[in-house]
Amino acid sequence: MRHNRDFPRALFYLLFIALFLIVLSWFGILNPLRRAIEKYIIIPAREEVFEWKRFFKKDLGECELRNEAKIAELEAKIISLTQENLAQKKLLSAPLPKNWQFINARVIGTEGETLIVDVGTADGIKEGMVAIFENTYLGKISSAAEKISRIKLASFFEEKLAVKIVSKEAKENILGMGLLVGKGEGEMKIEQILTEENVNKDDLVITNIEGGSLLVGKIEEVVSVKGEVFKSAKVKRLFAPETLNNVFIIRGRI
Repeated sequence: MRHNRDFPRALFYLLFIALFLIVLSWFGILNPLRRAIEKYIIIPAREEVFEWKRFFKKDLGECELRNEAKIAELEAKIISLTQENLAQKKLLSAPLPKNWQFINARVIGTEGETLIVDVGTADGIKEGMVAIFENTYLGKISSAAEKISRIKLASFFEEKLAVKIVSKEAKENILGMGLLVGKGEGEMKIEQILTEENVNKDDLVITNIEGGSLLVGKIEEVVSVKGEVFKSAKVKRLFAPETLNNVFIIRGRI
């Protein structure tokens, strides 16, 4: 019975205290205490929680970025290896001399009529070495640093190459000979073709390198002048430099 009588009394005290605090708050007496609590307890606690949240969020974000970077790097390596394997398969299936040795090179840039590749003197590259794509002649190494080289394409201005013209139906049938001269911007021209040689549009242009024959392009237009000893022909190349990923440098013969 004593406990039952104490309960209303305790409730009365609580209500009185609550009412007292409300009155104090109403007259602004508790404002200094509230400000002190906010300044020294609530605000520091909120700042601490916020800093921890930001720390964990930043840490998680950095982990995600690192993982994404690693994934992107692995994907790039897979693509590069796939392209390299595909290029090697095409090279093996090309009708080239079996005793040729090659250096695999990845194209890392183009500058006009020049290819930039990721191999250099440290890989055995020397100036004058021939670069090919499948069974197509690209050009020659014009300069080589330790781990980077430049290839002058056959279309490079004033670049010269001795060539033969053959029928696309019978490549062993030589129709004519001449000197291929680069004109820049992807254009090439064969000069010094004898007028009597039967050269026509779409005939193939080849060059002989290290005992093997490589395609250079095909005849786009034959230009002749009546009474002249020689005629010329415009040549279209068989590749687009910007689409090349992997090329091969002829190192020599076994």
